[in-house]
Amino acid sequence: MFEFGLKIENKILITFISFFVFLCIGLLDYYTGSEISVLLVYLIPILLISFYNKSGKTLLIINALFATIIWFTVDYLTSNYSNLFNPIWNAFVRFVIFLLIGLLILHLKEKYKSVLKLNEELKLINEEKNKFIGVAAHDLRNPIGAIYSFSDLIIEIYSEKIDVKGMKMLNHIKNLSSNSLKLLEDLLDVSKIESGIIKLHLKNDNYIDFVTKYMYYNLLVSKKKNINIRLEANEKELFFQFDEHYLSEVINNLLTNAIKFSFPNSEIVIKISTSKNFVKTEIIDQGQGIPVEEQTKLFNYFQKTSVQPTNGETSSGLGLAIAKKIIIEHKGTIGVNSELNKGATFYFELPLK
Repeated sequence: MFEFGLKIENKILITFISFFVFLCIGLLDYYTGSEISVLLVYLIPILLISFYNKSGKTLLIINALFATIIWFTVDYLTSNYSNLFNPIWNAFVRFVIFLLIGLLILHLKEKYKSVLKLNEELKLINEEKNKFIGVAAHDLRNPIGAIYSFSDLIIEIYSEKIDVKGMKMLNHIKNLSSNSLKLLEDLLDVSKIESGIIKLHLKNDNYIDFVTKYMYYNLLVSKKKNINIRLEANEKELFFQFDEHYLSEVINNLLTNAIKFSFPNSEIVIKISTSKNFVKTEIIDQGQGIPVEEQTKLFNYFQKTSVQPTNGETSSGLGLAIAKKIIIEHKGTIGVNSELNKGATFYFELPLK
């Protein structure tokens, strides 16, 4: 918000400066005649006073009155009036106009200050919320990780000694604890990103090798649904700077989602293409697709579509929001193209330089 440039604290000094400006405008008006006698010229100091950070109604009224007097004087001396009522009436109308415009700006300025104050309060609340989420997720991760590890160990060592019903319950415990760990990891990522803790460690690396590595990691999961993952790239090597740790979260999330929502015995294509300044990565599946009206909400926290995974998988609704934040930190863009029953293409673009 404009604060009169010099940030002068003394209202009396500001008043004298504005009076001097009005006098200059009045003299210019007097010597040039009707050619410059327009409302906007006299409004300029009124606007500046209204925007002044320490301005109030009293200061505005004083300046509006002085501007009206100057204009009335010049108008009376340079124009021929048959009676005194007309210039007085004109002066009154101008005073009302000056005052209304000034009061409107003062009102808007106060609203603006209220919004700024509210934003600061919300920022503090958000920071406290992120701290709480971070602490809670961190404290819960260890015991839930222990539950997952012990259940996995029991299944591995005592599988022959436990009946079918017991094994089924242990597998449920393992799967639920695994899903909970993934959710906690996502919450920790959200906490770090929203708190501004995320710091990229950019390294010049071969992007093709990077994507290929995480494609093979996800093939182990996709084989359970007999889904093939294939890479399409025009180049064998593509070097530029990116953070492998955070970008791996993006690749894994998009591939995991594609596997979840693809039909068994289908194919997922990872397509990498380059333009002059960007590299574009597309994850193309042959799944159920996403309704158009739901696509704009996908990259917000805790947002899910009405489309369900094809094999009962779960989703926290955090992955795409985290991916978007990471891509933005890389100075890139992310989006989706999809039609219902025609699959989906999630893509992101990263700068090559």
